[in-house]
Amino acid sequence: MEHLSGEELHTPDSFLVIFNGLILGKHRRPQRFATALRKLRRACLIGEFVSVYVNEKQCCVYLASDGGRVCRPLVIADKGISRVKAHHMKELKDGVCTFRDFLRNGLIEYLDVNEENNAMIALYEDEAKLETTHIEIEPFTILGVCAGLIPYPHHNQSPRNTYQCAMGKQAMGNIAYNQASKKFVVYLRRMDTLLYLLVYPQRPLLTTKSIELLGAGQNATVAVMSYSGYDIEDAIVMNKSSLDRGFGRCIVMKRYVAVRHKYPNGTKDRLMRPNRARNDMQILDDDGIASPGEIIRPNDIYVNMQSPRDTRSTGSTANLPDSAYQSSYSSFKKCHGGEVVDRVVLCNDKDSNMCIKVLARHTRRPELGDKFSSRHGQKGVCGTIVQQEDFPFSEKGICPDLIMNPHGFPSRMTVGKMIELLGGKAGVSCGRFHYGSAFGEASGHADNVETISETLVKHGFNYGGKDFIYSGFHFTNS
Repeated sequence: MEHLSGEELHTPDSFLVIFNGLILGKHRRPQRFATALRKLRRACLIGEFVSVYVNEKQCCVYLASDGGRVCRPLVIADKGISRVKAHHMKELKDGVCTFRDFLRNGLIEYLDVNEENNAMIALYEDEAKLETTHIEIEPFTILGVCAGLIPYPHHNQSPRNTYQCAMGKQAMGNIAYNQASKKFVVYLRRMDTLLYLLVYPQRPLLTTKSIELLGAGQNATVAVMSYSGYDIEDAIVMNKSSLDRGFGRCIVMKRYVAVRHKYPNGTKDRLMRPNRARNDMQILDDDGIASPGEIIRPNDIYVNMQSPRDTRSTGSTANLPDSAYQSSYSSFKKCHGGEVVDRVVLCNDKDSNMCIKVLARHTRRPELGDKFSSRHGQKGVCGTIVQQEDFPFSEKGICPDLIMNPHGFPSRMTVGKMIELLGGKAGVSCGRFHYGSAFGEASGHADNVETISETLVKHGFNYGGKDFIYSGFHFTNS
């Protein structure tokens, strides 16, 4: 820049070239410059995440290669015609080539937010025009992991999808991809501080392409109706018989840790045999550690340990008398009762001290005040639990698992949830899973509402999914 005069620097037909915020120079043909760099990127001669953005308004060409930028892969199109052909997809499915080969051959490239301003992106190939430069690989890839789990998100009010992205992380279900294997259940070997596991997780009847790998929750028979005054303000009424059958039941795994310390003077803590006369040592094994499978009571001791009284003197520490030790046992102080010792693990920490980890297991069932939520950001708490004989039932004798108030729909405008109710009912009727991926109706990755309703009519249900149900208190229908 120091070699440019003031007149050359402010020439209107030249553009500043800025690389990661630093001014490199000026260029008189910005479009040709940007095209040349993009050809180098597609030929893998420069980094695949390098972006080139021409800003006509600011007369600048922005180059970016710093990390942390969000880049998305898109299919390159030449005058609206996709570079990815049918034989490319066949080679990908047969394992002849990989996604990296698509990048090397210039079929796909990464664009960041800035460079997308210079691109004309089409959702589908049949919607591409002559000005189209890129085509989406799949429309639902616009969304992230959490938003990709919502069925029909494009039919919801946008804040509801935002709420679900936050609440979806709180759902009980799968904790990790390595949770289970064919031979044994891996999560029983995990020693997390606090872990919530759903006892009967299920695959949703109406699902998306993303939730096949990250599922959480259970399928429920839901009645949208008013029932007493315990369902106002998003509260839900639950069927006691459904809870008895295991609906919403979870396992809480909590870790307790005791450390057998070594002290600078050579002394160390010691494990003691339990005193069977004491009620709080009944779950201990002969080595002074809790035995797996024992039922825990409040204030029960899980490690019977003694610590030396003097840890500073440098005299002989061998064969110390019992009077030189004091009790330092560890107990279940915040135990609610009904917990079980699930697993005991012995290991060493970074200071070579022996760690004793005890995993306690507690099975819980839904109670009043417990939070439930659909996949559309409509959360509510359990308002009351009603006996099944007092619950409404259909002419086929079907009782719902829970009842939600219809006032939760008008202001929230979660049309996607209404479609999910139809799709779930149709899925049970015809015996297949339905899909509700975002923007998927046109590509066949989501079922149309008309098709779902026709399936309901075919199996003897109402076109809109409505049913006549009878009161459990009085013989009236609603």
